[in-house]
Amino acid sequence: MTSVLGGSVLFRKIMASILLASVLFLSLLTILVYYSNEILEDELLAKQTNFELENIKSQLAENPQTRLPRTASLRIYLASRTATQPVPRHLIGLSEGIHHDIKLADKAYHVLVAAIDDDLIYIEYDITEIERSEGLLGSILLTAWIVFIVILFFIARILSSKLSGPIAQLSEELSRINPDQRGIRLSDQFEDDEVGQIAQAFDSYTAKMDSYVEKQMAFAAMASHELRSPLTIIRTSADLIASRQDDPTIDAHLDKIQRASSNMANMIHALLAVTRDHPLDKAYEPTLLRPLVDEIIDNLQTEISAKRVQLDNNIDVTVQVRADRTLITVVLINLIRNAVKHSENSAIKIDMDDWQLSITDRGLGIDSDNLKHIFDFAYRGQNSQGYGVGLYISKLICDYQGWKLSLVSNPEGGIIARVNFAV
Repeated sequence: MTSVLGGSVLFRKIMASILLASVLFLSLLTILVYYSNEILEDELLAKQTNFELENIKSQLAENPQTRLPRTASLRIYLASRTATQPVPRHLIGLSEGIHHDIKLADKAYHVLVAAIDDDLIYIEYDITEIERSEGLLGSILLTAWIVFIVILFFIARILSSKLSGPIAQLSEELSRINPDQRGIRLSDQFEDDEVGQIAQAFDSYTAKMDSYVEKQMAFAAMASHELRSPLTIIRTSADLIASRQDDPTIDAHLDKIQRASSNMANMIHALLAVTRDHPLDKAYEPTLLRPLVDEIIDNLQTEISAKRVQLDNNIDVTVQVRADRTLITVVLINLIRNAVKHSENSAIKIDMDDWQLSITDRGLGIDSDNLKHIFDFAYRGQNSQGYGVGLYISKLICDYQGWKLSLVSNPEGGIIARVNFAV
């Protein structure tokens, strides 16, 4: 059926609907014509036989011995005259009333049996030719039904193409749109009908999206420009201070400043690439996870101490992941900081098993309703004190890298954050 109809799904649906409606309508019309002819035929024969009955009654009333009419198509018999004018055997035994379409050999008859005083009269019409005409009418109607269905098939194709064409064109235009394109307008290609109104609504939507994207890109570019200058000053000043003193206490703090400023500069570059959906312009190198996690724990030591949390880094020293170091750092910082924020006087375990990194805490936990929205932008749970951005950024980076990030409730209390690098 699909190969016969051809075209798009919408084209086939419209065409099938037109054909189905046409078949039903023509079928009902054909049946109506055929049975209307049957009813009309029966009524005409009934009137004719009743007319003959009344006519013969009046003749018999005037002369009981009047001759009964006999023509090529009409025969009248009286039961009382069986001796002189025998009643045919196929009529004997018929009950009073009308008997239509009595078959005898290759003939068909319409018979009226009625009582006249104590006698019975049989009025027999030969309707063989009428029945043949009726059969011919049935053949003509069937042929006409088939011919009209074939004609309607081609009409349905033309109508379906005309109706589905603009929608198919709109669908094709939409499928060819590149997300990087701006200023797309489709309404000029369509008439001012329902499809044109859809195109106008789409144009209005894309215009708003273009404005939003331009503002987002402008903000990202401005943030990148404005943050890089102070970061450069911080790194330059830290390098200068480090070159002019030998105090080991200051050295430790300077090292943190240098690492933090370097991470911030890399993070700006990475987040710009992710939000713009552009690939990073460098090849991924293997990154050892345990030293990276130790470095993150060291940078978060102030927050960890304030919460009196014990972090256990159980990742094997040989485990490494081929990924952008900046992006994986951002993800791990957010997940570890999130675990620390929601813990108090407890332990946090960081494990790596079969390419899946797990961060398990026994903190306050998150109910199931909040877990459904935990990665939504600016979403904050009932115990959150942040801005609802960290986990959103982490999810964005994981999706960008092809990793799977998930947060599930810990049966022992708290949350288990998992990053699967093997997906």
